Amino acid sequence: MSQRALEVTLGLLLLFLVPSDCFRGAGSRAAGGAIVETSNGRVQGETEKGVLVFRGIRFAAPVTGSLRFRPPVPPSRWTEIQPALDFAPACPQLVEIDPTENNNSVMGEDCLALNVWTPLADSKKRPVMVWIHGGGFIGGSARNTWYDGASLARRGDVVVVTLQYRLGAWGFLELSEIGGQGYEESGNLGLLDQMAALKWVKQNIRAFGGDPNNVTLFGQSAGAGSVGILMTLPAASGLFQKAILESGAPKEFNDKQRALEVTKAFLKIASVNNASELQGLSLNELRDAQKRLFDSSFGYSAFRPVLDGVVIKEIPMQAFAAGRAAFVPLLLGTNRDEIRLWSALYDLPIDEKPRPVLEKQLTAIVGARAHQAIETYRASDANYGDAVIHLIGDLVMRLPSIRLAESNSPHQPTYMYTFVYRSTSSYKRFDSSHSMEIPFVFGTADDLDAIVFTGRNTAKKALIGQVQEAWTNFARTGNPSRANPSWPTYNQNTRATMQLGVSCSVINDPNSAERAVWNMLPFDGITPKGAMMWQLVYSNRAP
Repeated sequence: MSQRALEVTLGLLLLFLVPSDCFRGAGSRAAGGAIVETSNGRVQGETEKGVLVFRGIRFAAPVTGSLRFRPPVPPSRWTEIQPALDFAPACPQLVEIDPTENNNSVMGEDCLALNVWTPLADSKKRPVMVWIHGGGFIGGSARNTWYDGASLARRGDVVVVTLQYRLGAWGFLELSEIGGQGYEESGNLGLLDQMAALKWVKQNIRAFGGDPNNVTLFGQSAGAGSVGILMTLPAASGLFQKAILESGAPKEFNDKQRALEVTKAFLKIASVNNASELQGLSLNELRDAQKRLFDSSFGYSAFRPVLDGVVIKEIPMQAFAAGRAAFVPLLLGTNRDEIRLWSALYDLPIDEKPRPVLEKQLTAIVGARAHQAIETYRASDANYGDAVIHLIGDLVMRLPSIRLAESNSPHQPTYMYTFVYRSTSSYKRFDSSHSMEIPFVFGTADDLDAIVFTGRNTAKKALIGQVQEAWTNFARTGNPSRANPSWPTYNQNTRATMQLGVSCSVINDPNSAERAVWNMLPFDGITPKGAMMWQLVYSNRAP
């Protein structure tokens, strides 16, 4: 969920490696439940929490052996009914101690699978909502208990799909130069996996009671960035009709030069010289090399989508600004205290950053406007630490989302939100941090796995209902509005923004003074430089 470019200790690694076919079903649970015919064979789900659920349906062949570091290919057809009862293993990653990331320690390379929740596998054409998880392109999975789609499917009468994609070196290692033919797209395999899952949805979701022509793609953090990138790729055109971006925009990427530098460093650490030798390494050897790379100067932002000229041919945010994206109805927003997640979980003293250090760091990024920016945020927040949190959050999250809304709104209906519910957790001070909206979207905010993050609050139930209604209304019609209050579209005149909290209300141009400080900056990952902005999170030292 969080951006994983964190210069901090990973913490205790919890790893249980599983056989590559573990999720295909061994009949360990009682037979029963609906049987659905897919393009690759029949799958059997079960009824749970009032809906049908199908877990671990393979949408691509195992990306092992000669298919490692290669684009996904369709799976082989199976003849026997496959129990779709268990989640696929998470794609390989380093596992962190983080309440927003759970259930990922069961992992394996044969991980390209998806999960489906549906009220009924009938002929009704329900809206389809396809979720892309976050995790900084190096972590996360559809195993996460927060992403249980039952509540959303049941409340909104929609079909919910969650998918997995390759991460880190497996999904974003640029091997075109050393691998040659067959490796031209290796720097963006994670994105190709996402498109393969969407193609599966297009081909199969009707059998699960969904409408293949009414698909809403939604994601958070790196998942939201992925959604934005897919909107700019011709190969993804027609695979979805609406989009929801939660706390993310398509601004995180490596240019070809940096991607090749990462590859050379990774190969050196792994003690291999070519793609063939890389193919021969074990999963553990690759994980170890990745950990050592993260501990180097490249840090946790080493792997991300690559501006390779093959899959991604143009800087995504620039494509939006130039009108060269596939504009669709868009719902997007950020959380009021995004950066609290990093200060809370990793004990980073972000809100204690000395004023002189902040000003020097900010000057290196935005030049002479740094002093004015700090003064503006200080005027809005009585507490200096809160001002720092909001300033950095705006740079990293809110302003890129606003730029995306500005580009999309002239073409398609666009709706903006700010999530302002403040956690009551007794564990850490989270406030309205990064990821706080997720358990409200999925209706899991009162689950024990989420309470440590959201806290206990009787008002949560009503907010869950409001958020789920808005998200599913948008998936159904392209308009999230409830009867009261109505949710007006976003434009650069009014900048209407729904504040989602214990009470919900529309505010025109919230935090307008802070927004205006950054006028004329595109926030496209190049200006200001994305990697430099993240240094505001990691370091309390002046450049």
